[in-house]
Amino acid sequence: MEENQRISDLLTKYLNNTCNQDEFDEFIRLIRTNQDMSGLDAAMKLNWERARTEQLPYHKSWKEVSPGLKARKINLWPKSNQLKYAAVLVVAIFGAYLLSRPLRSDLFQENNSITQHTAPMEIKVVTLEDGTIVTLNSNTDLRYPKKFDKSTREVYLKGEAYFQVKHDDKKAFIIHSGKLKTQVLGTTFTVTAYNENEPMNVSVLTGKVSVKDEVKDKWIILTRGQSASTIKDHSGFNLIQMSNPEEAICWLEDKLIFDNLTLEECALRLSNKFGVKIKIENTRVSKKRITAIFQKKTLPNILNAITKLTHSSYKQQNDVYIIY
Repeated sequence: MEENQRISDLLTKYLNNTCNQDEFDEFIRLIRTNQDMSGLDAAMKLNWERARTEQLPYHKSWKEVSPGLKARKINLWPKSNQLKYAAVLVVAIFGAYLLSRPLRSDLFQENNSITQHTAPMEIKVVTLEDGTIVTLNSNTDLRYPKKFDKSTREVYLKGEAYFQVKHDDKKAFIIHSGKLKTQVLGTTFTVTAYNENEPMNVSVLTGKVSVKDEVKDKWIILTRGQSASTIKDHSGFNLIQMSNPEEAICWLEDKLIFDNLTLEECALRLSNKFGVKIKIENTRVSKKRITAIFQKKTLPNILNAITKLTHSSYKQQNDVYIIY
């Protein structure tokens, strides 16, 4: 139900020209995985009825039009990697023809780019045109050009990925991840940026990386073993020296390492990995710290362990796990 409402909200924002790139990418991902499309249907109905007051060449009600649109939506779901283009087509037809609104050219660049997506518990290896290897962690989107034909090599990330960047003195490699801009010539590092409301992180395994917070206009240079995280409601970065830099990519082996993390931080990592919502009802419990290693364990296994360590319990309500 929440997912359908989110689809409806994002489509409405798109039609009003108020959705940003991250929201548009989220919308495409949701309609790729949504089964009944009722969220999209609700938003289309709302905007159709609103558009009836405009000077447009139709006078039919939504009930008359809806069956035909639903049939078209079914035809637009091919069993191939062209699925995202079909989703864009639904929005483009509705936005341009029915509401007579101009298409947002900045959001329709995908003909010259590729978007890779990973589901919960999925890891995917992507090799870019320049030889750079990117390993995507769970619930991650990576958008990149088919060919790096500009003076820089730029990609867009939402989620977590391990980059093994092919060295090129003439073309810097740039990762846009929310408010963070990470720039290198060639090295290995991880970027974690699931949500702009959560701490974002860059950890370097080899070489040197430049990281800039474009919102706060702060930047930092990282070398091997250094890890920098954004700090909520503060400027600058939280910089630490990792004792074992390879732990930053432990997820490649389906391993979770909680090294003196708060329960709140553990819950965030579990949410990103398993694609679920985890809430902590008690503030005092959320600040309790945990040191543990889990490998190839299910979410219930991990929750059972960490709630015992923090003398708490958990319950599941629909798709939400609540720690109390």
